[in-house]
Amino acid sequence: MAATVSVDIDGDLLARARARRPGKDDRTLLEELAQIALGRETLAEVQRRNALSEQEATDLAVRAVREVRAELR
Repeated sequence: MAATVSVDIDGDLLARARARRPGKDDRTLLEELAQIALGRETLAEVQRRNALSEQEATDLAVRAVREVRAELR
């Protein structure tokens, strides 16, 4: 199992995130948002580095997010 850490997060920001993804506990919510952010960063990096088409870069980013999710299980 992955190590856990405590974090402080702005209450208003957390409330907005909860409103966008109702029914999720805070841990799941924050992990999913982090995975999305990492996927977007990967997409941008791959596009810059390889000048791939948007579809190719999206495919690589999706794979990266899936790898992170698999590691968290």
